Amino acid sequence: MGEPKTEHLELNYRLLPASDVSKAYEIEIAEYPESEAASLENLIYRQSVAPHLFLGCYVRRGNQTQGEKPGERGEQHDAHDAQVQGQQTKNEDELLVGYIVSTQSSDKTLTHSSMSSHDAKGSTVCIHSVCVARGYQRRGIATAMMKAYLKHLKSLNEQSSSEAVDPSSSSGCLLELVLLIAHKELIGLYSKAEFKLLGQSTVEHGPDPWFEMAYWLREN
Repeated sequence: MGEPKTEHLELNYRLLPASDVSKAYEIEIAEYPESEAASLENLIYRQSVAPHLFLGCYVRRGNQTQGEKPGERGEQHDAHDAQVQGQQTKNEDELLVGYIVSTQSSDKTLTHSSMSSHDAKGSTVCIHSVCVARGYQRRGIATAMMKAYLKHLKSLNEQSSSEAVDPSSSSGCLLELVLLIAHKELIGLYSKAEFKLLGQSTVEHGPDPWFEMAYWLREN
């Protein structure tokens, strides 16, 4: 069976504001092992230096995941429920259900250094997290979110090419390459978004090996 579709969910994408970083962090620590999850400080840093590369995926509260809704088991609704179902934002009508966050690098391969820094003049986009709240997983959201993210990166290039760049939302340089590392079982997911497998990564982050994948925004 294929991955359930997103046609019953109205997904809204926009750059994630500083006020929602803590919401992204709650999803991050719920979905990644402790050895792999980014710290709140890292997410705050990435949003502050590269806000144009932190994309949030939102749904309206009335358009929630199928199955149990928050509060269906009674009045008690703990933090774990929120992590599973999505994170309510300042707009009470919507939930943050996923996000992709990156920084830029001048390197052409992912390294520990490129994963912990940001080079505003770098043409490589280093994706650090692709995360979907548990209650919304296996519905095609990760693939849809990645495709929306790549479209966003291409739009940044169009802005740069036309020299109509807003300094607050883009680096102003042309982005050429998108890199990420994934565990073996997720290679197929990113292949659906046209990422190509480069091989096993030299990055060690947690106990399991990582594989590096690439998407070219501009042909060399």
